[in-house]
Amino acid sequence: MTPGISFTTVVKEDIVRPKSVSDSFSLPRKRALLSAFTRYNGHLRIQHAQNEIVLRSENAKVAKFIYSLFKEVFSVEPRFSFRKNMRFNKRTAYLVRIDDKVDEILDTLKISFISGTIDRSIVYSDDTAAGYVTGAFLAEGTVNSPQSSNYHLEITCRDQVQAEKLARLIERFRHAAFTPKVIIRRERYIVYLKKSDQIGEFLIFIGATAASLQFEATRIDRDTANAMNRIQLCDAHNYKKTLDAAVKQIEDIKVLDKAVGIANLSSEKLSVLAQLRLTHEDANYQELADLLSAELQTENPISKSNVAHLFRQIKTLAAQYQGHHD
Repeated sequence: MTPGISFTTVVKEDIVRPKSVSDSFSLPRKRALLSAFTRYNGHLRIQHAQNEIVLRSENAKVAKFIYSLFKEVFSVEPRFSFRKNMRFNKRTAYLVRIDDKVDEILDTLKISFISGTIDRSIVYSDDTAAGYVTGAFLAEGTVNSPQSSNYHLEITCRDQVQAEKLARLIERFRHAAFTPKVIIRRERYIVYLKKSDQIGEFLIFIGATAASLQFEATRIDRDTANAMNRIQLCDAHNYKKTLDAAVKQIEDIKVLDKAVGIANLSSEKLSVLAQLRLTHEDANYQELADLLSAELQTENPISKSNVAHLFRQIKTLAAQYQGHHD
């Protein structure tokens, strides 16, 4: 990903690539997309007794895409302009204005700026559902970078009905198991996904295939690195446990060596294991078992559990000579 460019920008610009749209978007899907985009961030302006649809985006490529799509679907000539917000974040807003065939567009796309319901003549299949959700995401969607530990994709809605209808539409998509949730944030309703596998599937759902591959590759690399870190931490923890146990075992062996001598312990196994522990202070039980098997040339390999049992015997004997039991 190019430094300084958000992953949301990457996703949206992947969706609006001309080749992607012309090859895979049917006319009903394009209409559903325009319907959602207009409802989610457009408004109707009346000036000099003439209606005008005004659409806004902070992404120039998205605005150009919407401009071209209205021109293609409705044979109109939208006006394209931009303005810079100097008061807050100084971002540039790109505006698409349509003052021709406004009534026809509103009727064809079943656009209502009051009702949050989704008209069944616009969304009636998985293809049109994908188009509608794509339009909503292009208008008001964001997604965190997969490099972040906080996987999150959301679409901001105008009201509760709009949010609930959108969440239901996403949830009912038959080719993926989406579980969208709805929350209120600063008096706006948010539809969101948190699970990384669902976000990857959702990006494919809205036509951002290349971005989805990038998301999955980055997520897998990050998850693999985290897994390796956990393994290393686990190995370090196990190594510390081995050393702590070895220190106590060596103390017990020294007590026995002083009292009776290592060579005089009750069995050859105990004597050899005691000597091996003294010469291999950081060896784990499996390593000691292998060394003990080789030293005694046993027919059947000695197991880790057998080594643990022998060390318990050494501990019991040492406690007797110390005059107390642990």
